[in-house]
Amino acid sequence: MSNEFSRRNKETQNLFADPKFQRQAWQAVGRAILQNPASKPVTQSDKDGNETYGSMMEKYSFNKLARDIKEIEKVDREPTELEMIMQCQIVKARHDTSAAVFVRDTLGAKPVDESKVQAQVSNPYEEMTDEELEMLAKYREEQAKKESNNDNVRQDNAES
Repeated sequence: MSNEFSRRNKETQNLFADPKFQRQAWQAVGRAILQNPASKPVTQSDKDGNETYGSMMEKYSFNKLARDIKEIEKVDREPTELEMIMQCQIVKARHDTSAAVFVRDTLGAKPVDESKVQAQVSNPYEEMTDEELEMLAKYREEQAKKESNNDNVRQDNAES
C-alpha cells in the first residue's frame, strides 16, 4: 500500500467519523442518484403470465410523467428517478394509505401533533446576579448551621 493511498484512506476515515459529515455526504450521493434519468419500466408478470399491478402502475406513471414533462417544460427528456418515485407514490396513494402519508409528509403537509408540548427547563438561578447568588448561598449556609445546632440541642436533651 502506497503512502498516498494510506494517507487518503486515513483522511476519509477521519472525515466519515463525524456523523454530521456522513449524513451530508450520503445526502449528496442520494441527490445525485435521484437526479439521473429513470430507467424505463420493465414488464413484470405473475405466475400465469399476466402483467402485475405494480408493473402496470410503473408504466402508467412513467408514460404520464414523460408526457407531462414534454407539455409543461417543452423539453423531450426522460423523467428522473426522483420524479418517478414521487409519481408512482402519488398514483399508489389513491389506494394505499402509507403512500398517501408519504406524499403528504414529503410535500410538507404533515399535521402538527398538538398533544406533544415542548417542555422547557427553567433555571431560576440563571437570571440571578452574582451578588444575589452569593447572598442565597450565605443564607443557606446559615440555615444549615441553625439546623445543625438544633440537632445538637435535641441530642443533649435526649441524653439528659
